[in-house]
Amino acid sequence: MKGRILTYSPQDNAGVITADDNNRYPFAGSEWKDPDAPYRGAYVDFIIQDSDAAEIYQAIDEPTATTPRKPKKKVVAGILALIFGGLGIHKFYLGYTTEGMIHLLIFYIGMLPILSLFIGLTVQSGIWSTPAAIFFIITLHLFIGMLAISIIAIIEGIIYLTKSHENFNQTYVIGQKRWF
Repeated sequence: MKGRILTYSPQDNAGVITADDNNRYPFAGSEWKDPDAPYRGAYVDFIIQDSDAAEIYQAIDEPTATTPRKPKKKVVAGILALIFGGLGIHKFYLGYTTEGMIHLLIFYIGMLPILSLFIGLTVQSGIWSTPAAIFFIITLHLFIGMLAISIIAIIEGIIYLTKSHENFNQTYVIGQKRWF
């Protein structure tokens, strides 16, 4: 029989599957046979034993394209956000390619003028002209954008790490909340 995990509590190591026959079957975590932990919304294949679900495996053939995504590790996402946040690596890890590209682009655009400013200041002998002042102002604004995107990533990393695993998966994996 096939169905979806309706609820699962890691603390109780138990849950409920709502099956394709429109019945609900409780299950114990010891009946889960896959290497990855069970999660709410997973499409599963199981047998019925004394009106309980037993020998539960994650089903290979998902019925629709709208099925929930596999849970991600909140600690990995949080650490990626804290260490490589400005580059958007945590967004790519969570499957948010567009948001990851936004992080990467803002960081990259902010970094280029800073590098050229340092090179320009070492080559120039400290003479400030109007073009140099305009370039400095633009560079400062781009640096502020790069700094802001990095701060946003740090805040996201802290939020990821302070959420429970279930809440993290509900919010960012199943709910697909992309920012904060």
